[in-house]
Amino acid sequence: MHPGFSKRVSDTMDSFIMGLVEVAARPGMVSFATGLPDNSLFDVDGLRRAVDDVLTDDSASALQYDCPNGYIPLRQRIAERCSRVLCVDVGYENIIMTNGSQECFDQLGKMFLDRGDGMIVENPGYLGAIQSFSAYGPDFDGVDVGPDGVDTEQLSVALEKGPKMFYSIPNYQNPSGFSYSAGVRREVADLIADSGCLMIEDDAYGELGYRGRVNKVMKSMVPDDIVLTGSFSKTISPGMRVGWMVIPDWMVGSASKCLESSSLQSNTFCQRVIDRFLAENDYDRFLDGLRRGYESKRDIFLDAMEDSLPDCMQWNRPDGGMFIWLRSPEGSDAMRIHEVALERGLVTMPGRPFHVRGGSNTLRLNFATPSEDQILDGMRILGSACRDVLGI
Repeated sequence: MHPGFSKRVSDTMDSFIMGLVEVAARPGMVSFATGLPDNSLFDVDGLRRAVDDVLTDDSASALQYDCPNGYIPLRQRIAERCSRVLCVDVGYENIIMTNGSQECFDQLGKMFLDRGDGMIVENPGYLGAIQSFSAYGPDFDGVDVGPDGVDTEQLSVALEKGPKMFYSIPNYQNPSGFSYSAGVRREVADLIADSGCLMIEDDAYGELGYRGRVNKVMKSMVPDDIVLTGSFSKTISPGMRVGWMVIPDWMVGSASKCLESSSLQSNTFCQRVIDRFLAENDYDRFLDGLRRGYESKRDIFLDAMEDSLPDCMQWNRPDGGMFIWLRSPEGSDAMRIHEVALERGLVTMPGRPFHVRGGSNTLRLNFATPSEDQILDGMRILGSACRDVLGI
């Protein structure tokens, strides 16, 4: 006989994504499914030097406990970039380091959500964040996202219901690749200001715009009502698990207490390595290399889509990030396309799990992970699966 699991465990959504990671790792499989960066773009030599320097210069202290809110020099560096690049004027005290940005969502859910509280999410929205928040039992209210960003009329109606939080990815959104226009950002900021709803502005892909950053972060417009989250996972290394949240003054005490109660602190050694890497390298030049690399892969991917997919399929052309949003004809079942492609050796990510409602005719495709040969092989499989499922 065993004790029963908590309600929180049963409330937590299953992860469709992580199940596909295991499938994609099987020999011979091609994957367009996961959100993994391109291994070839990691600066392995630069990180190796940073590790050596940290262990040589800081040795014992680098392996010891540190400040619960994170390594202060790195927090200072992030605060300076927020001020210089994002027009968000904060001190390092407002930067809380976490084990990837995923931990930000868990900490914010712990701080603000009780079972039955309202929470607005984008529709479609990032499944990993929705899964994290689901553990705290909120009632999700989806607001649609299109090429210009979130539907502000739907957002206005949703805010009238008194939700606790609104989670969004305004830059090169996961899963759609869409970005909020300047006008939508201003409208959203005006709606959020003094609404009593805390907005979470997830900037995981903000540095990966192929022509630089797109528009202003909304944290710069209403700093007291928005938490900005960021991560080095999509730029330097996902395995190092270094993320952060930029929080207003009124949250600092509670955020510190919640983080300390969960893990005492996030990974200080990796924070020191990243801080040394940033000190020894031109980060903007490094980002330019990433942007060129991902833009090139996007173009190869889009050309392969044009060559291999039937005319009835539709997709966008993102200006940054890692994802393309594929749509089959209305009324068709993209899950069936996913299943047929999987049988033939290609892993895709169905769009339905990213939705609070709808999305049965959508697929998320990641062009960052596969090689050029895998892109060409995988797209031929996807094209044949589309034609067979759709009967064309």
